Amino acid sequence: MRKAKILYGVCGIGMGHTYRQLPLLDVLASQAQIVMFVYGESLDFYGKHFAGNPNVSVVPVSVPFYVGDKKGLDFAETARRIAADKARGVDHDAINLSAMAAAQRIFGGDGKPDLVVSDYCPVSAQYAYSHGAPLVTIDQQSKYLSGLFTEELGGTTCLDEVARLRLFFPKADRRIACSFFDVEKNPYAREQVLIVPPCIKPAIVDLKKRRRRKALTNSVLVYISSQRDFVQPLEEVLQVLAKAPEFAFTVFVKELPEALAASAPANVKLRRHGDPRFLDHLAECKAVISTGGHSLVSELMYLGIPAYLIPLAVYEQQVNSHVVGRNGFGVCAETLNVAELRCFLANLDGYAENIRRDRDVLVRGSGERQILNLLKRRYLAG
Repeated sequence: MRKAKILYGVCGIGMGHTYRQLPLLDVLASQAQIVMFVYGESLDFYGKHFAGNPNVSVVPVSVPFYVGDKKGLDFAETARRIAADKARGVDHDAINLSAMAAAQRIFGGDGKPDLVVSDYCPVSAQYAYSHGAPLVTIDQQSKYLSGLFTEELGGTTCLDEVARLRLFFPKADRRIACSFFDVEKNPYAREQVLIVPPCIKPAIVDLKKRRRRKALTNSVLVYISSQRDFVQPLEEVLQVLAKAPEFAFTVFVKELPEALAASAPANVKLRRHGDPRFLDHLAECKAVISTGGHSLVSELMYLGIPAYLIPLAVYEQQVNSHVVGRNGFGVCAETLNVAELRCFLANLDGYAENIRRDRDVLVRGSGERQILNLLKRRYLAG
């Protein structure tokens, strides 16, 4: 029986896109021939994850960042950046055309796949359009196309995200948005978007069982995102954490300054991103302090862990953090500061109970089964 041919594009900015697609790809990779268009952190991760898997070919693409603000996209600044990339030898078009040529060779024949899936990767969408192949987008940003998101938060709006989505994916056979919270529909929306629960990777599903069996310790996990610079210096973060000596804090950072690690307060340990002990700390902690990235916040709500969120100046993070703060699932704050930290730590049981009892805001469960069933039924049945 012929294996289905799937082109799968995954954004490489941060690890959220990478981990959201992982449960889907692990299933599909055992059943189909997959060519992956990836870049940045997704390229590094999936190149290692699927090394030696004959069903999966990992092909690098190059996607410049389209600069935006609360009014929409800044095409002039985006053009300047792309020109600067070319001046230093990065030709996005040449890299992407080479990737498309590689996909055609791998798929064989006319190069047309049975399905193209994209998580915010416009190069994969272009390949779908050029071959007349069905395109399904799976991300979390598409909810801004169909939901009521009119409020300005932290000096940001969703207008730049909406503009990117319409520029990158003007047409899709199906748009799927993963969301840990319910989305109020905009009756005037032009695009139809299916809202499903977040895709929760198997390790987190297993972790939920571990947390039920395990007595939680007086520990807090602190995760500083690799996506952008944090809002305050790491030294300042450690000073604030030192003011709560009754709690043990484990801080995960992208870069680990040795001098700072050696001089950290007695109740603080520093670890690098990717440290295998991350899940062990998540299994026993009473709370998490983090930026407001969708994947981690989704996992925290799934696990029932209260969150102290410091959103970056990105609308996605602002929305996620305000949903948590406004509904009593934790705290949304501009910085990590002593007063708000003490208040947060004093009310952990209440936040955890609010998460557990909520029936109106949180979208429960994990969405990969629903998504896989849809893909197989509509596009891969043959």
